[in-house]
Amino acid sequence: MKMEPRILKKVEALVRKVKVVYVATANKGGNPHIAASEGLAFVGGDQIFFRAWFCLKTVENLQENPKLSLGILDTETQEGYQLMGEMERIEKGAILNGFSPEQEKRWAGYPQAEHQLFIRIREISPLTSGPHSDEFLH
Repeated sequence: MKMEPRILKKVEALVRKVKVVYVATANKGGNPHIAASEGLAFVGGDQIFFRAWFCLKTVENLQENPKLSLGILDTETQEGYQLMGEMERIEKGAILNGFSPEQEKRWAGYPQAEHQLFIRIREISPLTSGPHSDEFLH
């Protein structure tokens, strides 16, 4: 589906303002997981690029099931959007350098690599903590 440029500009402006984007994923079995991160950038059209130190469950889920939902919400104005899409590819970016055996247990389960997600947006709907329609914006 072709994304409306006017709506994309509003979403992009809101991301710049609030910075934090919520990333909802699920594994093949449908078990959900949500993460919050910064680093979302609009590449053009319906493509976005997300670079962050995603938690391990987010990366595992996307490798099993590339569908995801991104939530952006300004809690002061209640302006928000949900972006439904699909990860087209995932790449490792920066990798932690160095190993400290005495800290291994403390940091077990934390991401050791920054990941870059290339996402194609399929649909956009409004998002707010109050009553709202789940109708897609065109």
